[in-house]
Amino acid sequence: MSGPTVHDVAKAAQVSLATVDRVLNNRGGVSSKAEAKVKAAVAQTGYVRNMAAANLSRRRVYRFCFVVPSGDTGFVALLQAALERERDRLVEEQILIQIIPTHAFDVAGQVAALRNLDCDAVAIMASEAPEIQEEVSRLRASGVRVVTLVADLPQSDREAYVGLDNVAAGRTAAEFMGRFLGDSGEILMIAGSLSSRDHNERLMGFRRVMQERFQHLTLLPAVEGNDDAQSVERLVSEASAARPLVGIYAIGAGNKGLVRAVQKADAKPVTIVHELTPTSRQGLRDGTIDLVLDQDTSAAVVAAVRIMRDLTEGRDLPADTGKIRLNIFSRENIQ
Repeated sequence: MSGPTVHDVAKAAQVSLATVDRVLNNRGGVSSKAEAKVKAAVAQTGYVRNMAAANLSRRRVYRFCFVVPSGDTGFVALLQAALERERDRLVEEQILIQIIPTHAFDVAGQVAALRNLDCDAVAIMASEAPEIQEEVSRLRASGVRVVTLVADLPQSDREAYVGLDNVAAGRTAAEFMGRFLGDSGEILMIAGSLSSRDHNERLMGFRRVMQERFQHLTLLPAVEGNDDAQSVERLVSEASAARPLVGIYAIGAGNKGLVRAVQKADAKPVTIVHELTPTSRQGLRDGTIDLVLDQDTSAAVVAAVRIMRDLTEGRDLPADTGKIRLNIFSRENIQ
């Protein structure tokens, strides 16, 4: 049995098929009263628009690019998997997604990727550097719609950001860290790169809360692990050997090395990391990691695609568009 059609919507709204088509495809030229009647009829009939048919009827094929770091482990692997699932799902809707891999924190490689795009819109996860901002301006001038993903570039000409409020994520990490730790002691903060805006914002939020409410705890200078497991392991091991650490806040990737170093430490520090990966999930289970702050990669990819389509079609974006919820995991609420 087939579902409701545009004919059913037109009949329920008591308007013409042309009016229904204009409302569904945002063509304009319809009074607010007629638009309201069509939207009410859609809800009443349960009509679900077939995007594939709609795009095909307009002979419209959307070409969206994602310029993101590559990798087969950790957060970037989860992001790549989410992108591949969405790419396969959207083919029937005439939406073609191209995934363009780069190296994390490699500004030159990211610039090269942005200079060779052929798409209607692009979502980028890149370093905050003047060269990247220049490329964003060039893309916008050429008519390409630009969205930032995970790490924002607010000083650029990008049109939307999809991801966490990273300052709030850092503040949340500090709130838990301070409450977990009663006595004084030193806390190690590890970023992937201090040139990455999302890592800097998390550090900023973390420092602010520690200074505001937990001044009995000492923050060591932030170090860079470059999202590399061996580098992170070395940094944690060296810091632990120099002094007893009461806490570790790991902002980026490389958590396999973090886990190895914590397991070797004489005293177990309270350890808070980002992203629920297989490594951090196991760390929660065995007690090496105390808390994971996670963002849903699938939700981020879906939101990015929706925003790029809206921008390409000339629609206004809601004020809270692209906001991704922060999920908090402990040993007790993981599966």
